Amino acid sequence: MSDERKMILTMLAEGKISAEEANVLLDALASSETKPVPPVPPLPPKMVTPPTITHQVHKIVEVPDVPRDGRQHNHFRVSAQFTEAMAQVGLKDLSEDELWQLQIHHVRPAYVKQLQEAGLTDLSVDDIVQMAIHRVRPELIVEVRSLGLAHQLSVDDVVQLGVHNVRPEYLRQVQALGLTDLTVDDIVQLSIHRVRPEMIQEIRALGLDDLTVDDVVQLGIHNVRPNLVREVRSMGLTDLTIDQIVQLGIHNIRPDLIQQLQATDLGPFNLDTIINMGIHNVSAEFIKTMVSLGLPDLDADQLVHMRIHGVDSHYAAAIMDLHLPDISAESLVTMRIHGVRPQYAQKMQEILGKTLTADDLITMQIHGVSTKFAERMQEKMDDALTADQLIEMAIHGTPEGAW
Repeated sequence: MSDERKMILTMLAEGKISAEEANVLLDALASSETKPVPPVPPLPPKMVTPPTITHQVHKIVEVPDVPRDGRQHNHFRVSAQFTEAMAQVGLKDLSEDELWQLQIHHVRPAYVKQLQEAGLTDLSVDDIVQMAIHRVRPELIVEVRSLGLAHQLSVDDVVQLGVHNVRPEYLRQVQALGLTDLTVDDIVQLSIHRVRPEMIQEIRALGLDDLTVDDVVQLGIHNVRPNLVREVRSMGLTDLTIDQIVQLGIHNIRPDLIQQLQATDLGPFNLDTIINMGIHNVSAEFIKTMVSLGLPDLDADQLVHMRIHGVDSHYAAAIMDLHLPDISAESLVTMRIHGVRPQYAQKMQEILGKTLTADDLITMQIHGVSTKFAERMQEKMDDALTADQLIEMAIHGTPEGAW
């Protein structure tokens, strides 16, 4: 069997050409094979002028062009009936490629007609193909328009509805809850984040009537449930805003944490303060520990600052053991910011005595006064050395021998 015949039969088996097309090609091949080609005599060796030889050329059988993606050339696949059917629904004078695109994406004339009846007229072939790819149902378009959306939906809008599998019944339920004047983008966002109409209804039942689509989407994104609102309100925090509720969900601030914070010696707190404390991991246990240290200016803001700058219970307790005369929550935070370690503070207190203050330690650390430098200066000046003198020497770069 010739290679050409094998190729035709293979294409038929793979469904790339029809049986009728295969027969046409085989007949053409058989016709060419009935005309034998005379053998070509070998060239005599060392001939100066070779004889003139007349070659009989094989007839080349046209084989359908098979593109790299395996798709058969358009005119072998698109029938006259398909072309005529598309013309009857207004798609006339289409190129072979446009007809091919419609056919491979299973676009039927009835589908095109339904789109037109839904109000999407003057569609390009590419528009129709995009809607077919994303399985846009014409009845969805009709339903969306009946719900008061813009009368002229764009193709992109319709495709987005199809991509995210938006159902008409979902739209009706959402609008029934008072979310009117929806745009296609609003609907898509609600669908993407799986905002259930029942959840919207429960939130509204709690008195949160001024919900926007963005509010509802935020609640859905952060998995905020109506029970959270009920529990927070039961603790006396009744004046809730949507933003506060969303923040509770974002930072996973649960009702049990709120209850613990409210029960501390510094409580109760307002909801914004609770959210800020929750964000920065201020626990009830941390508050209890800091309160026990007797810091005079301790409040919610200072607790948050401590957490932000790494003042934990161990650091605070070690500094408090030095009994610095001006110690406070604020000075603890400032010491931690400037890298005043408990070991440094203790050594400086041994050198300079009990009059050493938190402010002295901070200033010395800022200007690079080391414990070794302080020890050398103490040896030279005995008991007369003060923190101010060390700071002055560090600022002005005074040689050690000058003292």
